[in-house]
Parts: sequence; structure tokens; C-alpha cells
Amino acid sequence: MSRQEWLAAALDVLSKEGEAKLRIDRLTASLGVTKGSFYWHFTDRADFVRSLAEYWADSMTQTVVDEMTQRRHIAPKEQLFHIAELVTRKNYGRYDIVMRAWAQNEPNVAPIVEQVDRARHATVRRAFAKHGFRGEELEMRTRIFVGFFSIELGLLPRETQNQRRRRLKGKIRFFTKP
Repeated sequence: MSRQEWLAAALDVLSKEGEAKLRIDRLTASLGVTKGSFYWHFTDRADFVRSLAEYWADSMTQTVVDEMTQRRHIAPKEQLFHIAELVTRKNYGRYDIVMRAWAQNEPNVAPIVEQVDRARHATVRRAFAKHGFRGEELEMRTRIFVGFFSIELGLLPRETQNQRRRRLKGKIRFFTKP
């Protein structure tokens, strides 16, 4: 397994089986690999934990932030729609609940979750500010938007991607109404 495959598989294990399964021996057993494979990619459990949290941050947040930086010239409503569509289409929120729960018990994960929150809020806040919102209303809309799209996939797993995507325009209208 490559390092990337290790981290992707570990996120799935964390999501489906919880943090107890992230012990090296349990993880290698559930993935069907040796401990040698683990130590080829990670120096120890702390390195693995930090790497896993960073992988989540990069793959589920930084990709959106980078894309929105490239699209900063488009209208703010389109920016918000694109963020919501990307998060929905790529299923980027699917690990958010478990990562936040893990951060409560794992001090090496907590700062990375906080960093993700700051990046997400800054990106969304810029779009709402460009749309004309200010002060408390700007903060409230930013928090609700980020929170909603962060946990929607974890709370409503029975909805299909198509069902979620069909409702995106209505959600954006709701969030941007004066």
C-alpha cells in the first residue's frame, strides 16, 4: 500500500469502526497488511495520527480552498454554490463528524480540526462579505453554512448524491436571502 492508500483506508476505518480500530495491530489486521508496511510509511503512531489528520484536512478542505482561490473572480452566489456543489459531489463532509469526535480525545488532531475550521470559515466568509453581508449577520451565515455542509452528509446519509445536488440552488437561495 502507498502512504496515500494507507491514509484513505484509515479514514474509512475511523469512520466505520471508530478510533479504537486505529491501533496499529488492529489497523494492519483489518487492512490485511503487515506492521512492516505501516512502519515503512510512518515512524510511529503519533506520526500516523498527525498524517491522517493532515490528509483529511488537505483532501477534504484545502482542495476546496485552492479551487475557490482560483475562482475568486466569479459572483459570490456562484462561489457559494460551487463550494456547496463541490462538497456535495465529492462527499467532502463524510468524515467531519468522526474527525471532530476524534479531536476530543486526540490532542494531535484538535489543532488540525481548528485549522480546517478557520480555512473553511475564511473561504465562505469572503463569499458572503462579497455578497454584501456584514457584522453579526456575516458571521452567522458563515457559521451556519459551514456547519450545515460539514455535517449534512453525516446526518443525512440516506439521501443520494442526486437528491442533494438537486436541492443545492434552493439552499444557496436560502443562505443568501437578505
